[in-house]
Amino acid sequence: MVNQPSLSSTGRSVSQSFGRCVAPFVILLLAAGCAVNQRKEVQQYRDVLDGNHPPAVEESYDNKPISLAETLILANRRNEQLGISGEQYVQALIAKQKAFSTFLPTISVAPASTYIDRLSSINVNGAKHFSTNVPITATANLFNGFSDAATLAGTGFTVEQRKAQMLDLQQTIFLDVAQTYYQVLSAERSVIVLTNSVKVQDAHVSDMMDRERAGVARPLDIAQSQAQDAATRADLVTAQENVKNGRTLLAFLIDAPVQNAVLVDDLTVPAELAPVAAALKVAREMRQDIVAARQGVEAAREAVSAAIGQYYPSVSLNMDYFLHRESIPTGSVWQGFLDVNFPLFDAGIIYANVRQAWSLLRVARLNEQMTVRQADQLVRTGYDTLVGSRERLVELKTEVKAASDALYQAQQSYKAGLATNLDVLTAQDQLLTSQLSLAAEEFNYKFFYLQLVRAMGLLARPENIIPATMPTTEPSSIETTTPGLPTGVQPILQPPGEVPTTVPATTQPASPQ
Repeated sequence: MVNQPSLSSTGRSVSQSFGRCVAPFVILLLAAGCAVNQRKEVQQYRDVLDGNHPPAVEESYDNKPISLAETLILANRRNEQLGISGEQYVQALIAKQKAFSTFLPTISVAPASTYIDRLSSINVNGAKHFSTNVPITATANLFNGFSDAATLAGTGFTVEQRKAQMLDLQQTIFLDVAQTYYQVLSAERSVIVLTNSVKVQDAHVSDMMDRERAGVARPLDIAQSQAQDAATRADLVTAQENVKNGRTLLAFLIDAPVQNAVLVDDLTVPAELAPVAAALKVAREMRQDIVAARQGVEAAREAVSAAIGQYYPSVSLNMDYFLHRESIPTGSVWQGFLDVNFPLFDAGIIYANVRQAWSLLRVARLNEQMTVRQADQLVRTGYDTLVGSRERLVELKTEVKAASDALYQAQQSYKAGLATNLDVLTAQDQLLTSQLSLAAEEFNYKFFYLQLVRAMGLLARPENIIPATMPTTEPSSIETTTPGLPTGVQPILQPPGEVPTTVPATTQPASPQ
């Protein structure tokens, strides 16, 4: 009588065989999963955003000077939006790697245990038992209708698209930081102007009170002077509030405590503009949103090829090598299968996929066309705005000088009895208004310049943060060392001559010549 193994002993034997064969592979898989270098992953997009030699900045700016360039560097390093966009770039790189892996064979261990009944025709011993096989399975994709090649090419274009989108977002954030930076400077300049104006108006109110006690001024004159003084103080409170809110926003944008930092404006804006046509050519080549749109078109075109490839047959090869085999034929160590798939009927799914891919390609082309037209509009608008601001600065400087002279004449005429107190107050208000307008326009002028640079796609990475140049040659001949900064260029603008660079620090009228 043959002793047949019990079900429990057979199960233990199978478990032991399974454990011996699979345990090493499980350990390898766990080791591979834990081996992801997080710092290296992040560094992939940090290298793109920071450049080859990112400049160093201070960690703390409490009561210390901070320039516009330093605020942009801090925003580049700490802004979460850039980090999210960078992770999308990394995800595109991963997708490309996954697409490439379809050309490589896959190898796996697939242990299997089959219960065989004594009545089964394959049971040669006539007893119940488990049949355990431990094969190493290799699968190779030999041909997939060119879809894999198209998909791989498409992921390459998507990687470049994500990279361009990240750099475009970087320039947008830079412009937002610059706008806030100059809004704070403008508000601080307004505080200075209003503070000086309050001092002058306080002195004027005191003078009116002395005159009223001497009987040479009316109570109406005092009331009018006090009303204007109070209105100026209210404007001063508003300006001080704008400074605090602006600094809070700036600290948020760059993720640094700069509420007490000293903002140092060291940007010099040239004044002679190159032709608009040259700026438009530069924008069409250097703007990263246009680059992203073009890469999107190429990725969509490859997606069409991948969809059409579904009509072709696919061929794959499967090979098994048995580390342990108990099924029939037990003496066979190798087995292989060649699978060929012909898509004869799929209920219109492939046709729908092709139609959808063509639609997405048309959308990508329309998006590229719209992006180019928007860039042209931004360049033209930025160009005209900068020219208009420059002309306003010249006129505002003339206005400030004329208003200062007018206030002096009104004061002298009032002392001689040839003008009323209202004339003096009107002249004071005119001077204050012109000084505030000049203070705001001075910083607007610099921001409008950066806006034009941004519209041209030249608001560069931190290693060359604010280029003041533009190419004078055709875009096809431009050689670039870093994205957004062409070499072999000529200045856009020359240092300003007639444009004022300071605002009078006091509302005191100038002495007539």
